[in-house]
Amino acid sequence: MTTSNDFSRFRWLLLSAGAVLAALPASAGAWRGVGEFEDATIRVERNATDGDTEIVLTAKPLTDNGLVQFAVVSPHWRKVVEVEAPHRSKGLREFLFETPEPAGSAILQQYPEGNYLLFGTAANGQRFVGSADLSHELPGETTIVSPVDGAVVAAGALTIRWAAVANAAQYIVEFENESADPEESFSFVVGNGVTSFAVPSALVAPSSEFQVGVASVHANGNVLFVESTFSTAD
Repeated sequence: MTTSNDFSRFRWLLLSAGAVLAALPASAGAWRGVGEFEDATIRVERNATDGDTEIVLTAKPLTDNGLVQFAVVSPHWRKVVEVEAPHRSKGLREFLFETPEPAGSAILQQYPEGNYLLFGTAANGQRFVGSADLSHELPGETTIVSPVDGAVVAAGALTIRWAAVANAAQYIVEFENESADPEESFSFVVGNGVTSFAVPSALVAPSSEFQVGVASVHANGNVLFVESTFSTAD
């Protein structure tokens, strides 16, 4: 239930909502005194190997000041994010939110497709408005060709290979040494015409357990990961 306190803290959000919808998809910067978000995205990330799905939201206002108030409203006018900095705080400038990862696609019921509106107030009083579109459409699922799951390979040079996906705009390759302390993790982004990645030999240590993840990335930003594990000989 929305309380009177919610309305008082974000009354400007509710009052400006009509103007936001009227102006979209025009730039919010067209309004006098209202700033834009330099970064505003909301996407689906699904792990096909683990069978879970999450929503990831990022936001960064186009300012050097931090935001002391930040809110995100769903297409159904439900507030899905609300952050308020403590009194006299300098606020926060970059935001990254990740939902829980229930099995299957259950989280998508809580985050419908459509346009999400972002609102913020900076420490200096300036207000910011932005938007981000969420689609539930995922790219195709790739297959890790090499190294195969459960393989034992020689230490040193290693090439990760995967199957091409027709509607992938690019791929994300993740490589983790789970035996290192602290655990070593690397992430690389490659173009849609690439289906292999050569891991520097110095990263493939002997007698170690590794995990490889390859994600196909849709043009809408949604991500579908597959993972495999392997180990290296002594």
